[in-house]
Amino acid sequence: MTICVLVSLSTVSLCAQFFDVGTLGSISLSKDLNRYIDATIEQELRFDQLSTSLNRSKTTIGADITLIRRFLRVELNYDFLCRSNKDKSYELRHRSSIGLLAQYKYSRLNYRLRSRIQATFRDETRGDYKFNPVYVWRNRLELRYAVFGSPLTPYLYGEIFCPVNNRNVFFMDGYRISFGTKYKVSQRSDVDFQLRYDQEIQQVNPRNILYCCVGWNYNL
Repeated sequence: MTICVLVSLSTVSLCAQFFDVGTLGSISLSKDLNRYIDATIEQELRFDQLSTSLNRSKTTIGADITLIRRFLRVELNYDFLCRSNKDKSYELRHRSSIGLLAQYKYSRLNYRLRSRIQATFRDETRGDYKFNPVYVWRNRLELRYAVFGSPLTPYLYGEIFCPVNNRNVFFMDGYRISFGTKYKVSQRSDVDFQLRYDQEIQQVNPRNILYCCVGWNYNL
């Protein structure tokens, strides 16, 4: 249902010209520590302004803890961010998040629902922030399909962003639509290709951007 609503919203937005087009690339290493805990480290670079300007660098250290095998797990993440500001300078930020991921497999379809709360800490020496950290509640609904006899796993997801400690009442201020595919290169590595559309809403001068994304993961 979430995906259907967001696809409808994005169709309206796509009727207008894109605010920007960017690219995103990432490399990650993952390790199964035991039957219940997986650890990941990832480096991501995000470019905007027609992919000519580095918008953000993000280094992530995360862990997934299985609560119910093949159904429910907890996700813990820490992000170290270096992000571009409007004055073209860069600001260092810290972000921590905790979330639940539930999934259900039916035949070759995999349904995933992720709910996450994140806190982003900004540099107080760079400005007077009314809310620091900024808390955001994120919810994503994803559908994956495992193609029989193929290394491809196409997927589609929609995600909404809801600020929690905002001067206004609780509301949704943005959403994301993405479709792509994972390509299994070997037993230990895969490559992820996707097109991602980000749209701000209920904001002054809302922006939208279309990202072309590629990521590589290796399981140690």
